[in-house]
Amino acid sequence: MPYPSRNPSSALAKAEPDEETGYIPPQEVAESTLENQTAADEAQDWFFGTEELLDALPKAWTRSLLYVLVAFAGIVLPWTMLSKVDETGSARGRIEPKGATHKLDSPVGGGVTVVRVKEGETVRAGQLLLELDSDVLRTELQQVVTKLDGLQNRRESLEVLKNQLTLGVSTQQQQNQAQQLAKQSQVEQARQNLNALKAVYNLQKEEKLAKVNQTQQALESSKAAYNLAEVRFQASQEKVPRYQKAYEDGVMSQDRFKDVQQAAKEEYERLVQARSDISQAQESLKEQQSTYEKTIHQAKSEIQQAELRLQEEQRSYQSLIHTGQLAQLKAEEQLKELQTQINSLRSEMAQTNSQATSLKIQLQQRVVRSPINGVIFELPITKPGAVVQPGQRVAQIAPKNAGLVLKATMPNQQSGFLKVGMPVKVKFDAYPFQEYGIVPGKVAWISPDSKVSQTPQGNMENFELEIALTKQYIQNGNKRIALTPGQTATAEVIVRERRVIDFILDPFKKLQKGGLDL
Repeated sequence: MPYPSRNPSSALAKAEPDEETGYIPPQEVAESTLENQTAADEAQDWFFGTEELLDALPKAWTRSLLYVLVAFAGIVLPWTMLSKVDETGSARGRIEPKGATHKLDSPVGGGVTVVRVKEGETVRAGQLLLELDSDVLRTELQQVVTKLDGLQNRRESLEVLKNQLTLGVSTQQQQNQAQQLAKQSQVEQARQNLNALKAVYNLQKEEKLAKVNQTQQALESSKAAYNLAEVRFQASQEKVPRYQKAYEDGVMSQDRFKDVQQAAKEEYERLVQARSDISQAQESLKEQQSTYEKTIHQAKSEIQQAELRLQEEQRSYQSLIHTGQLAQLKAEEQLKELQTQINSLRSEMAQTNSQATSLKIQLQQRVVRSPINGVIFELPITKPGAVVQPGQRVAQIAPKNAGLVLKATMPNQQSGFLKVGMPVKVKFDAYPFQEYGIVPGKVAWISPDSKVSQTPQGNMENFELEIALTKQYIQNGNKRIALTPGQTATAEVIVRERRVIDFILDPFKKLQKGGLDL
């Protein structure tokens, strides 16, 4: 509460004349006089000790202190208690494509000879990014290709020779088959001749034998007739002397005696004829036997010759088969040998081809190409001459038209009230916020646990954040500047709102807590 002063200078100050005119209105003079009179009356009512105390203080200092106390009690204190300010947590990070990026690691090691792109450049799928030294591999590949060509030529030559030999074997087989068929025909012809001769032999033998038997029977018949004629002749010879005596004795007539003589003569003629028939039959038998023997001998000779011809044809046929088999076996052995060489060449060609494929793959591994259409987000190697180790990251590509997010880390001490969806103010290092402003956003993702990172001040635990930006550009007047991956920024996350008085009381609370701890 302000204290009234006994000095009426404040009241009289209102009645000071105007500097320009020097005129004081009568009304103001009256009011000033009335106020002075009222102040004088009130001053007379003050407590005597207080009046002395106030009179002892410097008047200007007392008045200033009172003003400050009144202002603090009436304005500042309520403002500190009622007003709230944002408490922010600071996170550092950089712009990265939204979603997964394609990370390219070198599968092999070596020196970089060519770098075709740079960070932020748009690339197409299959575009060359960088190339490692591959001169040694190219030389080895050329040697392997030359060796492969030589093996291919050798294999083709052997294939031609194999085809020729196969054709020769096929022709030889056909010739052998034709010769075998011809020889089989000859053997069959010889066998048929032999069978025909045997049939003729059997037929002639039976025929001649039948004639011999017939002649033998005729001879036997002639002998039987001769014996009969001889018996009858003997009988007639015995009758003639007896009948002659009877005739001479006159017992028998002459005619009867002549009949007996005639009968004896006829019997004799029959005997002679029978003897002649026997001789003829014997001659005929000898002739038939001779003819039979000649015929049988000739037929046997012809049969024997036919058998010899058949055996000769059979031996010739077997020899032909054996010769054909030997030729075929020899050709097959040559074919097997050629096939073995071809298989060996094929195996060697397969190994050489596998070696060439391996070298080509190694050459392809030494050429890093973009797998997708996108933007070079990270390119650790920017100039030729660098040495790359196997598995080392050589590029990171963001997909084309992928959105941008800010990936940042916040110290553990500032993340106590951090939640997904909290608003964020992003300040880019490349664009001073005093001139370009800030880009608003919100927390889209928080890592489930903290990660320890090494800093010059020691190990620090940080939480990883992903901040979604409300716009992908910075507005500079009427111009929009597109954000690009890799740009660094500071994200101020509004973690909570606190009263101003809490910030004033925090040091005292900490001091009190520290005292209690002691």
